[in-house]
Amino acid sequence: MNEAQKVNGTGIKIRTVNVIVLILTAIVFGCILYISTLVKTKFNVLESTLKKFVICQRCSEQITNASNLLTEQARLFVITQRDEYAISYIKEITDTKTYEKALETMSSVYSAQDTTLQQLKVAIRQVKTLTDMDMYAMRLIYRALNDKNLPGIINEIEVNSMDKALSPEGLKQRAISLLFSSGYIVQKQKVTENCTLVIDSMEKQMQKEIDMQSVDLGVNITKLRLLYLLLIIVCISIFIFLICYISKPLEKFITKLDENEKLDVIGSFEIRRLATRYNEIYDMKLKTEQALIIQAEYDTLTGILNRRAFEKVCQNSSKTRQPVALLMIDMDNFKYINDTYGHSGGDTALQELARILKETFRTNDYIARIGGDEFAALLPNFQKTSSMTIKQKIVSVNAKLIAVKGGIKPLSVSVGCSFSETGFSKQLMREADDALYAVKENGKKGCMIYDEIQKENPPKLQPSETNI
Repeated sequence: MNEAQKVNGTGIKIRTVNVIVLILTAIVFGCILYISTLVKTKFNVLESTLKKFVICQRCSEQITNASNLLTEQARLFVITQRDEYAISYIKEITDTKTYEKALETMSSVYSAQDTTLQQLKVAIRQVKTLTDMDMYAMRLIYRALNDKNLPGIINEIEVNSMDKALSPEGLKQRAISLLFSSGYIVQKQKVTENCTLVIDSMEKQMQKEIDMQSVDLGVNITKLRLLYLLLIIVCISIFIFLICYISKPLEKFITKLDENEKLDVIGSFEIRRLATRYNEIYDMKLKTEQALIIQAEYDTLTGILNRRAFEKVCQNSSKTRQPVALLMIDMDNFKYINDTYGHSGGDTALQELARILKETFRTNDYIARIGGDEFAALLPNFQKTSSMTIKQKIVSVNAKLIAVKGGIKPLSVSVGCSFSETGFSKQLMREADDALYAVKENGKKGCMIYDEIQKENPPKLQPSETNI
């Protein structure tokens, strides 16, 4: 065999090299595809875990809120003996069925053997125990009221022999003691504790799942990077894609989580879905906090600012030291309206006055209910030269109050007004109160400016006791 024949028989052919490269490339891409599939699966598992946690948290909160609502309605009924509280209570347990629906929702995502579901069932059984105590206490109240307007579901409850012997007043005291006893309070605490345990249990499961999936994700990403090194020349585009759309987004997510901020919706489809889901939970928490703030700063009956919020507005005004007008507003004859039209009529009158005040004044004016029939308004950037404008607005308010819904009459307001060039102060409050007192002394239903009563040299006015 000559040298040419030896070279032809032992030499590496380019075609063979190409085949080897193609096979190697196919194997590597196959591995990449397989590992990418695993990564997607892990993300799907994490997404499923987050969904289950959201459902668990929502159901636990619903059960706790339902238990608190039932307790509140039952206690209000035994104290006030007003039927609407009993009706509201019965509606919750027969129609709304909040905790039963929460259990159905939990059962749809958890197996019957899951400890989280079992703990939730324990909480619901405790709620039902409280319900039995509530219903029995309400039955005692109805017995004390000679079973007047007795609902059928409560009528089915048998009063024990010892309680039958009690007088109507004794029945009422017995009902109150049942719902405010240490045993009742302990049972309530158990409901809250079990709902908390449900959330804690789910948090631990979620954390365990996240830790496990994170380890697997770290291993898989490491394998991917090793494969990228083998294909650094022919697969540069794939390498860049995975760095930009998986590694960097994950690092940014960790930083955002440490800073307790929303995640940027970046990266691959799976990471975007994870970020979106986390942001939804973040927004849900933020909305809950905002709702609590609104609840603390707005009057529940009229929907305008309450006294606490108005005090903050006044404090801020005292710091800005800008021109303001302060109006102290009293509804005239409110006691007569309550006596004539009942408390519901009085509530309607207050709501209508609040609505009309908001319609009449500017959107940047601060209208608040600071007492039973007492309102106040702080008008930023209002000069003394605009006093006639304020009087015209009060005339408009009184004109609108003539024809409010429900035909409630007579409805009118008395208003005292004072101006300041340097923001809110206690002196400004005293002046507005003095002007209001002057209106009331002169027949009510009108508006007076403090400077006007000073010019007229009226009798000595009573000192104001209102402090904001």
